[in-house]
Amino acid sequence: MATPLQPQKIRNLGIYGIIRQAEVDDSLIPNEAVTEAINFHFDRKGAATVRLGLEGVGSTVLANRPCIGLHNAQAGTAIVVFSNGATSAIYSFNGSSWSSSLDGGTASVRIRFVDFGSYTIALNFIYNTYTSIRFWNTGSSRHWLNTGSPINPQNMWGRACEIGEVYKSRIYLSRDTSAEGSRSRVYFSSVITSTGSITWSPTNDFVDVNPGDGEDITGLKRFSLELLIFKPNYIYRFRTSSVDPDPLIKVGTRSQESIVEGKRGLYFHHDSGFYKYTGGYPTEISRPISDIVDAIPYAQYDDIVAWNDQDHIYWSVGNLTISETKEDITLKNVVLRYTESSDIWTVYSYANDIRRGMTYTRGNTLSRLVGTDHGLVATHNSSNLDMGEPIKYRLRTKWYEFEEIENQKIIQELIAICEKAQAIEIMYQIDEDINWKTIGQLKKLINIFDSLFIKFHRIRFQLIGVSRFEPPIFKEIKISKGINEGLIKQ
Repeated sequence: MATPLQPQKIRNLGIYGIIRQAEVDDSLIPNEAVTEAINFHFDRKGAATVRLGLEGVGSTVLANRPCIGLHNAQAGTAIVVFSNGATSAIYSFNGSSWSSSLDGGTASVRIRFVDFGSYTIALNFIYNTYTSIRFWNTGSSRHWLNTGSPINPQNMWGRACEIGEVYKSRIYLSRDTSAEGSRSRVYFSSVITSTGSITWSPTNDFVDVNPGDGEDITGLKRFSLELLIFKPNYIYRFRTSSVDPDPLIKVGTRSQESIVEGKRGLYFHHDSGFYKYTGGYPTEISRPISDIVDAIPYAQYDDIVAWNDQDHIYWSVGNLTISETKEDITLKNVVLRYTESSDIWTVYSYANDIRRGMTYTRGNTLSRLVGTDHGLVATHNSSNLDMGEPIKYRLRTKWYEFEEIENQKIIQELIAICEKAQAIEIMYQIDEDINWKTIGQLKKLINIFDSLFIKFHRIRFQLIGVSRFEPPIFKEIKISKGINEGLIKQ
């Protein structure tokens, strides 16, 4: 016997972020979670908000070329490295435009930077007969020097170290590519003097980090009272005079750029997922989106880059193809976003691949800058558009049964509530049908669809659209009128 369908509300979407059906069955996924969200975030609790976009900083630096280095020099000057295919160059930003301060670098080689004392040091820019260390001296006409006080890079001529970190008044360098077997060695400078000078003795001042484990060093990061030394599957801890003889932490990273410190710990990517380290053993944090993480191609692991803001960690992971039960989804230029305070995930997709990200300060300005694969530097989360282009978005709910799954139900009236709606299309999918069908468009705060006849046992909803103005904020779906036809035998 048919009875009225009890009114149903789908609200607080995203309060648990994305929880994928590959990890949790729909029956256990909270009603307030979503199974897919592309270019939505959930910072406003109880609402799903389309993300902000990218806005260019100055003009194009080097058209159609990838960013291979980005740094906030001495917490006040943005510097970026682009490769033109034959060589690379370092550009600095004066507040309105970019200009080259050093060119002729090796093409497509990652350039990394370290601030020490009153100087910014570039690593891996040129390493033939000279050292790979250069330091920026604004008082010199050449700007970047490969010899002389106070950094004295000439002491390291012949070495080609790719990564560095500052720890307890010394600079530590590693991943020396100049000689076989040197990629597990960490060199360290003298302690900085009262005049701000350091020297190097590479034949004496080094430590070999368990070269017998078969892996090269891939990252250095100071955290708390330790210098963490990363290999692809291990982390060693260095404390001034000694290093762990054996790895106590059997996860590591292939990407120095995937390591970033947030307000609640140190975060990084490993082959098995994304991890948070607070001391002790790292905790995996990416299980809710496990199939998305598994879709990252192995070839892209060492290209993963991270940055953070006040409450979020971002990882740019490249293009992904995610296999689902009835379809494959291809996402371009993906950034995975983790919220520290609520432990939730969402997914962003951009027109251009983000190759570097950082926090940028200049005077009273605090922002996040990203370098792209297209010759551009942009502020992150700062515009309603992505470099002038509209932002495409999509959100999918879990499957809802609304009373017993074996009963056939009919939706006759549905209400959708959305602030700043921009003709968002609301769709549905039923039972095992692979097709999505349109209910209508959201063009105002309260949208009523009262001539429906949607027959289902289970149903899920999808929102898709393009944002060109102030981001839409989706709040609620209400099933206001319907029929429960009960068990109908076919």
